[in-house]
Amino acid sequence: MTHAHSAILTPASVGVNEENTNNLVTIGETGRPHGLAGELKIRPIVDNPNRFAKLHHVILEAPDGRRARFTIRRIRNQNAGCIVSFHEVTSIEQAALWVRAEVKISQDALETLPDGEYYHFDLVGMDVFTESGACIGTIKDIFSTGSNDVFVVKKQDIEHLIPSTEEIVRHVDVKQKRMVIRPMEGLLEHDEV
Repeated sequence: MTHAHSAILTPASVGVNEENTNNLVTIGETGRPHGLAGELKIRPIVDNPNRFAKLHHVILEAPDGRRARFTIRRIRNQNAGCIVSFHEVTSIEQAALWVRAEVKISQDALETLPDGEYYHFDLVGMDVFTESGACIGTIKDIFSTGSNDVFVVKKQDIEHLIPSTEEIVRHVDVKQKRMVIRPMEGLLEHDEV
């Protein structure tokens, strides 16, 4: 849908506070550094990596809680992700400080999606029901298999992996936080539905 220990990164953290980060959404995660000039690989969690090309700034939130604003110098696509160069990061050592950071932007900066497409943050926390009305659980996570996303749906100790396909996902109501599915035979391991 995600900080600054080093003095060289302090300027990037200016302007990042609770007041303007409450509406941030995670759109990707940084991977390992790429090259010696401080570029980072980014794995987008949006369906179209080209959405990154329109961005000028992002917030990186490291696993240890550090958070800073970065200005994008250059983005280029690579495989299922992209390589990003930031003005504030100029060495592999600086880039290594931001490995596994969540890439975030303001919710206001998101473009409107076509009907039938949703941002992950809209779906996580959504309750999932069968067409007959049985509650399967709540979407806790989403991951991509390459061909489609998969919803991790949990209810107490039971976990279901629900493919995001037109055949299975019948209705999504973002405002009501409700999804209706038509489970294929064998999809739901437990026969409670």
